[in-house]
Amino acid sequence: MLSQTQQATESISIASNQLIYALTLHRKKPYLPIWGELFHALREIAKLGRQRQENLLVYHVDPSGSLWYRYKEDLFLVDLPDHSITISLSHEQLIDALMKGSFAPSTVHK
Repeated sequence: MLSQTQQATESISIASNQLIYALTLHRKKPYLPIWGELFHALREIAKLGRQRQENLLVYHVDPSGSLWYRYKEDLFLVDLPDHSITISLSHEQLIDALMKGSFAPSTVHK
């Protein structure tokens, strides 16, 4: 049986993988509606972050950087260390940016 920590880690991984899958699918077939899938995956990540009361790494951004969920602020942060930039986004702002191709995960190939 899985411990609560293992279950939470697995749940975060599943939500991140759903998010990456939806973005990969959107890149291949941009005519498909994916807003709902992105919203659901990000909502699950936020819920898990609040439950665990910790900041969560969602995925690594291509070419360098990271997408984080910050539970205290209830915001997503895109950290781009090469440019010394950190961008705070609400769920909806992040979804819009992702659908436009910004902050792509490093696993999504162009």
